[in-house]
Amino acid sequence: MLRELHITNFALIDELRAEFGPGLNVLTGETGAGKSIIIDALGLTLGMRGEAEQIRTGADGTTVEAAFDRCDEETRELLADSGIEHPSDEFLLVRRVLLREGKSKAYLNGRLSSSASLRSLGELLVDVHGQHQGVALTQPSRQRLLLDAYAGLTADVAAFRMLYGRRQTLRAELDVLRTGERQKAQRLDHLQYQRDEIAVARLVEGEEEALNQERTILMHAERLHAAAHLGYEGLYGEQGAVAGRLAAIVSKLKDAQRIDPRLQEVVDGCEAAMASVEDAAAQLRDYREGVAFDPERLEQVESRLHEIGKLKRKYGGSIAEVLACARSAEEELQRLTGSEERGQEIERELAMLKGTLAQRAAELTARRKAAAERLAAAVQEELRALRMEKAVFIVQIGPRSEAGGSGLEANGADEVEFLIAPNPGEELKPMGRIASGGELSRVMLAIKAILAATDRIPTLIFDEVDVGIGGGMAAVVGQKLWAIAKERQVLSITHLPQIAALADRHFAIVKRVEGPRTGITVRVLEGEERVCEIARMLGARERSGTPLHHAREILETARQWKAAMTSGASA
Repeated sequence: MLRELHITNFALIDELRAEFGPGLNVLTGETGAGKSIIIDALGLTLGMRGEAEQIRTGADGTTVEAAFDRCDEETRELLADSGIEHPSDEFLLVRRVLLREGKSKAYLNGRLSSSASLRSLGELLVDVHGQHQGVALTQPSRQRLLLDAYAGLTADVAAFRMLYGRRQTLRAELDVLRTGERQKAQRLDHLQYQRDEIAVARLVEGEEEALNQERTILMHAERLHAAAHLGYEGLYGEQGAVAGRLAAIVSKLKDAQRIDPRLQEVVDGCEAAMASVEDAAAQLRDYREGVAFDPERLEQVESRLHEIGKLKRKYGGSIAEVLACARSAEEELQRLTGSEERGQEIERELAMLKGTLAQRAAELTARRKAAAERLAAAVQEELRALRMEKAVFIVQIGPRSEAGGSGLEANGADEVEFLIAPNPGEELKPMGRIASGGELSRVMLAIKAILAATDRIPTLIFDEVDVGIGGGMAAVVGQKLWAIAKERQVLSITHLPQIAALADRHFAIVKRVEGPRTGITVRVLEGEERVCEIARMLGARERSGTPLHHAREILETARQWKAAMTSGASA
């Protein structure tokens, strides 16, 4: 879930830091105070497109950082695919930097990444819903995903997708096998040339590193020889060398040791040192004799490295990749040379896959239809609680119209679409054609309330989904949001005091004018400050008794309802 958000130089924000908690987090403030700006900033960290206009006037760039915890296995696997380790007991840190010239940089746990990686990650971490973001819920592809999650079909669809992908791969391979003989001959020549060119080079993994080290030694042979010679002479060879001086010292100490046996340990140490010096001198002598400037060998090494470099430029960034390319070429050669037999094998496997896919697609269809009836009934029940008693909601499942031939695509044979008639006498229409934003908000809330237990996204953001909802519905919508927050972290931007009163953590967003600049601040409200904010949301323009009393009543009612729901759930 989202635990902390730090924003610098974004729109009207100079610097803002907010720490979120589990449950229902509510953000309130005057209209135009900048509540949605905070959600836009979070979207930047999740890979959304950034615009230079989002940078605060006078700043060179904007930085938004977000910290998440309790990342699930799928999130950690996605990070691992990008080479990013993320222990389960540590925060995931996401940072996005947007520069004035339009460029941006993205970081995951301090490692440079891409906005595309952030988008993929964001789809697993945060789901944003609002008057504009709710459009995603109107898309049939998203509706199919929701139905599959509700039906518990996610793993089955993934298995079907793997089989479907296998069929597509085999079809592509068969197409290659059936290409004209001329193209096949050209491909064979190309592959044979690749294989033979690499084979002639007789590459060995680790060879390039060894050659680079040898080249370095050969290029500095004279310097190495001089160092070894100087060391040998100083230790053993020249007049007054260390070995000779040590021998004289040992001789004197032995004479003294005969008088005082306590010197025995010192004598032993000096003799050991003398042996070490003599050994080091012998090694330096052998090294000196073995080091020689060899222009011919250096030329051979340079030539070999040049040959390896040419192959790397053509076939891969390392010897291992070049050898892998050779193996791949050899495998494709074998496939092409045995194309007739391979073609027959593929056709047999495709025939088997055709039957398997048709059977599994039919099973998916049957389970989707059964789940569609349950989901439609559950949504209508939620809509009744949200004062849309006369609304009719169905989940329509039909065959794909655009799929060719078999009628199958990667997710099965079905098109899924949510249809609704919000009012009596209206025909069923796709959700995207609902005229009222308030009605769309309530439908979206109803679906999320049902799917909260099955949807794996840990953080849900509702950006003013209460727009168009009257005061009588406010408490009901707030209760739905709180119920969803029992399963997932919820952030809700709202103008309704009945929703704000149910918050587990209440933030006030305030726009201030300080000198010539306008800025946005955020603070957590508790106690009397929260009462005053609820009173403001009720329309109070000053600290009069009646709005404050009403605000306390709303907060106490919300507290009692939450306590009753919590004790009822635990019982």
